[in-house]
Amino acid sequence: MELAHARGLTVIGTGGTDKGLAAAKEHGADVVVSHRAPNYADDIMRATGGRGVNLIIEMAAHVNLDRDLGLLAKHGRVVVVGNRGRVEIDARQAMGRDASILGMTLFNVTESGFVEIHAALVAGLENGTLSPMVGRELPLADAVRAHEAVMEPGAFGKIVLIP
Repeated sequence: MELAHARGLTVIGTGGTDKGLAAAKEHGADVVVSHRAPNYADDIMRATGGRGVNLIIEMAAHVNLDRDLGLLAKHGRVVVVGNRGRVEIDARQAMGRDASILGMTLFNVTESGFVEIHAALVAGLENGTLSPMVGRELPLADAVRAHEAVMEPGAFGKIVLIP
């Protein structure tokens, strides 16, 4: 959210708790919506004037991808960065919008891509554009536990391993 906000984009952030919604607002969301609310899709569409969103960064495609497609504007994109299982979608939702669904993982980034990403992150940290939210700190010896924790529902913020 902070990166998009820094580029001047209007950011709609979602959360499932008051704490999550407050964090989204604090980290760059112009509009916050509870994804647990029964009418959350209506709230998002209202926030876009009924047009839909141009981009969704999807952290849980196995749960949300089919619904995401109904929230997209014409030529909108969903970038899947998280998924824990098979997904079934109504492809007509994507076709009717000329939408794109992209998968992304850092495992596929080139060396020059890593250099560019690193430089952008360092610059954002130095100029205050980025302020990572640390949810937990664990000793490096607990790396297995950290991986389990990040996969649990309600994970909040970054988990930092301390040597």
